[in-house]
Amino acid sequence: MRGARPWWLALAGSLLLHGGLLGGLQWELPQWQAAFEPPPIEARLMPPSPVPAARPPAAKPPAAPPRPRPVPPADPRPEPIPEALAPETAADAEEVVAIAEPVEEMPPAEPEPEAAAEPTAEPALPPLNSLPSRLDLRFHLRYGPARGEQTLIWVNEGDRYTITSVAAATGLTSVFYSGRFAQTSRGRITERGLMPEEFWDQRGDKRSSARFDAASGSLTLSPAKGSTRHFSYTGDVQDALSLFFQMALTAPPSGGQLAYAVFNGKKLRHYTYDVRGEEILETALGPLRTLHLARKTGEEGRFEIWLAIDRHYLPVRVLRVEESGAEGEMAIRAIDAGE
Repeated sequence: MRGARPWWLALAGSLLLHGGLLGGLQWELPQWQAAFEPPPIEARLMPPSPVPAARPPAAKPPAAPPRPRPVPPADPRPEPIPEALAPETAADAEEVVAIAEPVEEMPPAEPEPEAAAEPTAEPALPPLNSLPSRLDLRFHLRYGPARGEQTLIWVNEGDRYTITSVAAATGLTSVFYSGRFAQTSRGRITERGLMPEEFWDQRGDKRSSARFDAASGSLTLSPAKGSTRHFSYTGDVQDALSLFFQMALTAPPSGGQLAYAVFNGKKLRHYTYDVRGEEILETALGPLRTLHLARKTGEEGRFEIWLAIDRHYLPVRVLRVEESGAEGEMAIRAIDAGE
C-alpha cells in the first residue's frame, strides 16, 4: 500500500490542476478555505471639505443672424427637407444645398405700365338744322345798273346734295346781256355740314369745273382757258353756292365769328365772318327776323348776308361791294319748299 500512495497523490494533483483550469482560480477545496471574518469598521468624524465655488458657464458666442431666405417664386419648388433630415451644421447645410436640384430664379416682375390716359374726346357737334328735300328760292338780282333774276334750287337725297343757281338778265338789261349764268355744286352731307366734291361754272359758252378731294386736302380746277390749277386746303372748304346752305344748316353759330375756306369759281380764299346779331328785315315776303353776318373788312371787299330765322335760316338778302365800288344785291322774292 505504500507503493500505491504516490499514484493517488498524482491523480489528486491532476484533478486539482484540471479543475482550476476549467472553473477558474477562485475555486478552492472546502476543507482548505478559512472562515470569513469581516474587517473591523472604524468611524472617525472629519471636518467637511470645502466645496469649490461653481464656475460660471462660459458665455456662448452670439448666434449668427439667420440668412434671409429668398422669397419663393410662384412656380413650384422642391419639397422642404424634413426636420429629421435637416443638417445640423453650416457645412452640412452647404452640402445639402450642393446636392439639391438647382432652382432657376425668376426675374423680378416688372411693374405693369400705367394705362395710357385716354385722349380727351372732342366736344360733340351740335345737330344740323333740318331742311326740306327740295327748296326753290327766287331772288331779285341787281348789279350796278343791271337787273335780273336768280334762282337757287336745293335738292337733298339721303346724304347727297345738289345746288343749282341760274341767273339771267331782265328788262332793258337783257338787251345788253344775253345768255345765262349757271353754277352747280354737288357733294355729301356730313355731321359737320356740306362737303363739296364737284363744282361747275358756265357763263355763256365758257365752262370751268373743279373737283375737291377731302382725303388729300386738294382742289383741282380745270378753267375754261389755260392749264389745270391745283390748290391745297386743310379742314372744311365750301364753294360759292354751298356756303349759303352751310350757314343755314349750322346757324346760329356758337361763337362770335365764323371762318371758312371758300372757292369762288376761280380762286380759293379764306374768309372770316362776324356775327352781327338779329335784325328785322323788310322783304317782299314781309318783315322777317334775320341773323346778320358780315365778312371782315379788308378781305376782298364787303360781303354781308341775312338768314331768315323762321325760314330754316335760309338766305334772304346778300349784299356785295367790290373793291372797285361796284355793288351787287340779291333780295328774296319767293321761297317754295317741297317735302
